[in-house]
Amino acid sequence: MSQGAKTKRKHHHMSPGQKLLFTVVLLAVFAVCSTVFLDLTSMEEAYEPAEDSADWPDAVNAYVLAEEGSLTATFYNEGLAPIGEYGRGTDIQLESWEPFVAEDGQEYYHAFLDGQMGYMPCQNVTDDQSALLQEAQLYVRSTVNMLQEADDVLVGPLAQKGTLLRIMGYDYFREDGTVNMYHVMMGEEFGWIKSEYVALDYGEAMSNWNNAKDSYGDHVFRGDDYGGGDAGDLDYWPHEKGDFADEGNEMPVDVYALFVPVSHVTPDIIAQYIDLAEGTTCNAFVVTLNENWRLAYESPALKQAGVLDTYEVEGSLEQVQSAIRMLKDAGYYVIGRMTTFQDSALAQARPDWSITDWRGELMEMGGSYWPSPYCREAWQVKAAFALEAAELFDLNEIQFDYVRFPDYIQNYENEGTVDLKNTLSESKAQALQRFLTYATDLLHAHGVYVGADMFGETGNYYVAAYGQYWPAISNVVDVICGMPYPDHFGTYYENNQRVVPYRMPYKSMSDWSIKVSDRQTECGSPAIARTWIQTWDDYGYKYDSLAIMRQIIALYDADITGGYMLWHGNGSISVAEKMPEVLKYDYRALYEQSEAAGQQLSDYMKFSTSDD
Repeated sequence: MSQGAKTKRKHHHMSPGQKLLFTVVLLAVFAVCSTVFLDLTSMEEAYEPAEDSADWPDAVNAYVLAEEGSLTATFYNEGLAPIGEYGRGTDIQLESWEPFVAEDGQEYYHAFLDGQMGYMPCQNVTDDQSALLQEAQLYVRSTVNMLQEADDVLVGPLAQKGTLLRIMGYDYFREDGTVNMYHVMMGEEFGWIKSEYVALDYGEAMSNWNNAKDSYGDHVFRGDDYGGGDAGDLDYWPHEKGDFADEGNEMPVDVYALFVPVSHVTPDIIAQYIDLAEGTTCNAFVVTLNENWRLAYESPALKQAGVLDTYEVEGSLEQVQSAIRMLKDAGYYVIGRMTTFQDSALAQARPDWSITDWRGELMEMGGSYWPSPYCREAWQVKAAFALEAAELFDLNEIQFDYVRFPDYIQNYENEGTVDLKNTLSESKAQALQRFLTYATDLLHAHGVYVGADMFGETGNYYVAAYGQYWPAISNVVDVICGMPYPDHFGTYYENNQRVVPYRMPYKSMSDWSIKVSDRQTECGSPAIARTWIQTWDDYGYKYDSLAIMRQIIALYDADITGGYMLWHGNGSISVAEKMPEVLKYDYRALYEQSEAAGQQLSDYMKFSTSDD
């Protein structure tokens, strides 16, 4: 009968039997109501969040377990509305292993996670770590060298694209539920590989990154015109860039940097640089750690590798630490520059790792001996040195210079007179990209950014003969540092007019920047483009502050932001004294203002771009 029924009933007296029956029914109803009331009270108390999980006397620790095909599980609030997604392997604390059942029949554990009380479905919780990893095998998506150990520099076997890997274990889960590094078996070899370089499906592993412009098709079309490698054989899948601001290592939005050569990393000379930079927009210094034969300090890593004795050591470890600490204390972002594969001292110490003639004798090219970029032992020494310097001097970034093969190397290859130690039958471009992938991963694991220097020629669409290819390297590192010095470009004719690049700093940089803008769109994760600027006079043309500024403003006019570094080979204070005029401008801030005004930076600043 409904609550509003008006039907009348007659009263009557109950018999003793009826009274007994009524009493029994009444007691039963009371018992049921009491049970319901207690259940509701219990549920209400369950939704009352404790101030801290320590209030739970029977609390237990467990892990978030993702369901098959997923990497995360949903955590719910007191009203069973989703709070958020948490990755598998996340630590979670339960009030107890006693679940409660919701109205829909779903079982939940009352849980404490990420500072919040809530509910996690029972199927998404486990105390068995071995149950967290669902996958049993993987396929290589990006060809890389694995590591022998997850936290070491020792290079493991080369894992080729499409290769099947059997999973043996992992190091840890990230917050999003992905594995950081898998321990795998490849054939009969073992190694550690980052999850970014693998796929669960063979078809996905064999696919190549592409975009709406069909950039991968462009790479394939370019082929191998000059002996540096086939552009289509390189990796363009996005690589994770460093972001270490939360760890106290924040990269400036735009870097405005002065260069310090290996001989100048002393407290007295660094003090002069700081005085020079004071009151300007300079916010960074590029400090050279080694330069061919020369070494800034007596490196323990190079000593352990047995190669230290062939270097000319410029100063003591304590001296370099003191000099760089001065820069850090003054608030500057410090980049450690190292020459990578132009290293006569390392080549002299280990000819078996280096480029030699057919007899095994070191070959001098460009005035230097060269460790081979193909040689993994050379990789390890360079990575160990970079990691050591980053830790000893609290460097923000490592910049790899001379990440290339020697100039004109293809001439020796054509003659058959050179041994490049290419035991894995790689192209030059593959070796360089794979080295930088290896080194970047190691440095990222220690909270350090990575940059790489590139010849100005690499603004063009082809793979250079010495192995550099802009999209392949930009895809891997955090910062790509072009060296489009006007005096490095040859004279040419345009519209029947003779163009002399070193006499036209604005035009030279502008033409280069337009090309680089295209190259930056041709990979999945382009690096910040931070450019080296010519500051030295050449062939009678004076590179005063205006000529230097023309190069910088040309970059911003072409939307190549990221900053600049002022290069002069000897880094002398006398040359640097003309820099304050250049460094008085915050080009990024002015660029943003010009963008808002709908103008190019040169127009906004009313700056003459004339090279006359």
